[in-house]
Amino acid sequence: MSIAIRRDEEIALSCHGVSKSFVISGEQNIWRMFCALPVRGEVFAALRDVSLEVPRGKIVGILGRNGAGKSTLLRVLGGVYQPTSGTVDVRGQVCGLFEMGGFGNRELSGREYATRYLTVMGAPRKDRGDLLADIAEFSELGADFDRKILTYSAGMAARLYFSTATAMRHEIYLIDELLSVGDEHFQAKCWIRMRNLLLNGASGILVTHDWVSTLKLCQQSHILERGSIVASGRTDAAVVKYLDLPVPDGALARFCDSDRATWHAVAGEDAVFEFDIESEEDIPLVFTYSVELMRIGIGWDIMLLGQRPIGSGNGRRRVQLKVPALPLAPGEYSLTVGLIKEKTRAEDEAVICDARGWTTGNGYVLEVSGTLEQGTTILPMEISGWIDD
Repeated sequence: MSIAIRRDEEIALSCHGVSKSFVISGEQNIWRMFCALPVRGEVFAALRDVSLEVPRGKIVGILGRNGAGKSTLLRVLGGVYQPTSGTVDVRGQVCGLFEMGGFGNRELSGREYATRYLTVMGAPRKDRGDLLADIAEFSELGADFDRKILTYSAGMAARLYFSTATAMRHEIYLIDELLSVGDEHFQAKCWIRMRNLLLNGASGILVTHDWVSTLKLCQQSHILERGSIVASGRTDAAVVKYLDLPVPDGALARFCDSDRATWHAVAGEDAVFEFDIESEEDIPLVFTYSVELMRIGIGWDIMLLGQRPIGSGNGRRRVQLKVPALPLAPGEYSLTVGLIKEKTRAEDEAVICDARGWTTGNGYVLEVSGTLEQGTTILPMEISGWIDD
């Protein structure tokens, strides 16, 4: 099968019914290959009937654990592997950020490697000087840019390869766990560069087991398990299914308002949230809370976070969370709350009694209205609990 490349206003990349199998061969099969005889052996299906589309200007996430087939899928989409069956349709120039370092040996200097890459990728000669300067600056290699790659640490090599691969603007990027290279400082630079590429119309696929990355870059995501797509949809919904976190059974303590889904508050005004809870035993509890701003495909930020002991007591009672002069801009947020049995000296860890959060699919939506602009200071909060008479 050949990969068709054409331009389209809507879809940048798609595949339909793609499967990929490998023959696991032994020593006898090596001899059969030399003799041009059919190879016999166990067949391993790395991909099974995979279909997906990447809209132009979007990054689509592929979540999967090790061995799910993520890297194989990228190599099929990038033309490194031919699919056993199915079709791949590429509508633009592709940059594969999964086999970096493949444009030269480690005897080359960083500058020589970058020059070879730019030449192979067809960079105009008049632009190569500026591109090399950009690569040298972004990689932060300094004088090492002119030293042999074999003298580099793994982190230095990763910085060179990423800087080189992203110096030219491509239409489609195939990314394999790439944004975890280097230290935190360089990772932040990677995120900014990928974000800028996306804002300038780039498309692509990010395959990863890091669900936080998909929340930051991808509006839509798929879950890949054993070579098959088992779920697709908005990234936050895909993450919930991917994490598959157990919902606490609430045997010791639980939230009682199971029907409530939304809270309302006004920016800049005191916000009060009250939760009815019920305890089966007289146990010390800790109330936890977080308010998160979920901008799917743009960012995921924790705006408020904390926990407070609310004392012991069995039966039904009410917990109040008060936020003076709510320091949140108008918009929609995710409110997560939890009840934890406080750890005692005889116990190794605290016990989660109940939780309401987006990661378990049962969280609250916090709708904030008003005109207050978002600030950077979070004011003190008050939490109290009492037993209803």
